[in-house]
Amino acid sequence: MRMTTRGLLAVALVAVTTAFAIAPPARAGDLLLTAAKPDRLYVIDTATRSVRSEFRIPNAGAHITTIVPSPDGKVAYVLVNRMESISGINLKTGREVFRADLSVPGERVKDFCAFTITPDGKELIVYELPTKLLPNEYRVEEPRFAVFRTNAGLKAKSIRAYSAPRRLHLMLMRPSGKSFYAIGVDLYEYDVASGKLLNTRGIQKWDLVAHSQPDLLAFWPVTEPTGVFTSPVISDATAGGITAMKTGLMSLDVVSGALDFADFEDTSALIFSTVLAPDRKFAYGVYSTLTKIDIEHHSLAQRVPLDHTFYSVNIATDGHEIYMGGAMCDVAFYDPQTLQKRANLKLPGCGDQSLASLRVIPAR
Repeated sequence: MRMTTRGLLAVALVAVTTAFAIAPPARAGDLLLTAAKPDRLYVIDTATRSVRSEFRIPNAGAHITTIVPSPDGKVAYVLVNRMESISGINLKTGREVFRADLSVPGERVKDFCAFTITPDGKELIVYELPTKLLPNEYRVEEPRFAVFRTNAGLKAKSIRAYSAPRRLHLMLMRPSGKSFYAIGVDLYEYDVASGKLLNTRGIQKWDLVAHSQPDLLAFWPVTEPTGVFTSPVISDATAGGITAMKTGLMSLDVVSGALDFADFEDTSALIFSTVLAPDRKFAYGVYSTLTKIDIEHHSLAQRVPLDHTFYSVNIATDGHEIYMGGAMCDVAFYDPQTLQKRANLKLPGCGDQSLASLRVIPAR
């Protein structure tokens, strides 16, 4: 039986319509935030694996580190200017809408990577390390937490301050907005309104039996997408009279406050940062390798070498892809099941990301 041209077109139309009907919906994707020296902030569309926006941060001082997105994902607050300024960049227009220059005449103030934002987006809490610049000496002052209003414009000044411990390098806000965590030699919790110390728990003060004091490198304030911050920790563990260096995973649930430590391997590879998958079954860590950690069995699940070192790691909101950045000028996209590379995006200008955070926010 011969089919007419009109009949062929009808069949083709039905086939195309059916294909669209059964095809899975396209992923909305996430947006990735990263930054690179000397003064660039990038917004990456993960659905297309392309740079959506490239913004210049004014007076960045050729130095960019921690990135903290606003809760609504509209502004990125970035530590710049050799850790002496925080710049708020509108992610739609690229305009600087907030600026806190921490140093003032006679006092140099550094923020060593640690600041956070309240859940309502109204206040930034910044870890300040002040030094008096006297005619004949530099006098180290006591550290403090300084609070800034995010609507204060380009000449923001702190509205209140309270004392802080030394040797902090990361801060995380609790979703309730009543308190925040500060991570350093120990884990501290502070009241947002008063600055009162509410609790101190183990890092140095941990109580793991037969383990030495642990060491960790926690500069990347990533809790997305699970609300759990994770970091590799290394310590000496003794069992049966034999002492061996162990790598474990520290997990802090910023919602419940649960804090856990668990070894997963004899130390064999350096891991800088980790992220927990949305299903909480695996965590992923990076440096010169990509490491997959089995959370349930506290074991090494898989490890693959990387093209070069990456400092920071994050994961898609739905867990379908791993993102890696830092240490050079590219962002890598990996399969969380196989740990195979899917794509690599080179940033315009090839600036060094260094300690810049790699943050995930919802696509808008």
